[in-house]
Amino acid sequence: VPKLVKKTLEDDDWNAEGAMTYLYRRGFDVYDINTILSAGALGQTEQRRLVPTRWSITAVDDTLGQYLRGQVKHAESVDSVEIYRNEFIGNAFWVILAPGRWEFELIELKAPGSVWNPDPEAGMYLAADREGYEGRTGYVNETAGAYHASRLGVLEHLQERGRQAKALVIRHVSDDYWGPVGVWQIRESIRHAFEGEVAAAETFGDAVRDVTEYLPVSLADLRRKSTMAAGLQTDIFDFA
Repeated sequence: VPKLVKKTLEDDDWNAEGAMTYLYRRGFDVYDINTILSAGALGQTEQRRLVPTRWSITAVDDTLGQYLRGQVKHAESVDSVEIYRNEFIGNAFWVILAPGRWEFELIELKAPGSVWNPDPEAGMYLAADREGYEGRTGYVNETAGAYHASRLGVLEHLQERGRQAKALVIRHVSDDYWGPVGVWQIRESIRHAFEGEVAAAETFGDAVRDVTEYLPVSLADLRRKSTMAAGLQTDIFDFA
């Protein structure tokens, strides 16, 4: 067992959140930390217990996301609007970064016939969750683990650059996605999106409109669901 892990496992006065952050700062990836947490090996003695894998994944993503948000929220802002894209096993992702203080929102579009919207006769299902500069105070109701996984991928990128930004992630789940593989694919898809080419837009509104051209919904549909998109000035073409 590496010395860092041994030290963390033996320290039963340390809460789980602090132990997770400690390991992450020293180069352990989320998968390593999740394995340790699932085994009930982190936290104070009375808190240690086996944790279902699904819960531990979200706990790690959320805890590390909160840590990284604290790292970037006092950094300089990105100075232009950037658009990133990636696609994996029937999931398409767009990430829009815009100048401003930290703000994050995930919008999910789930096509009829896809794994989370199985009725082929149903309409497009939209879900969204967001946070402002100080983060969230309540449970993520609509997008659950996908929210924390995608937020972590965005925050890792910003922390690496030493910047903060307004960040909007749009996920389109097509009917090609028929078998769930877990939120790891969301986290990795966002991570890999930043390794690809970046497109530019003049404004945040322009970026959202550009991305909407590739979606099976109108900007008006997004505005009804998304807090960030709802703030955009509307014109007649948004209802096309």
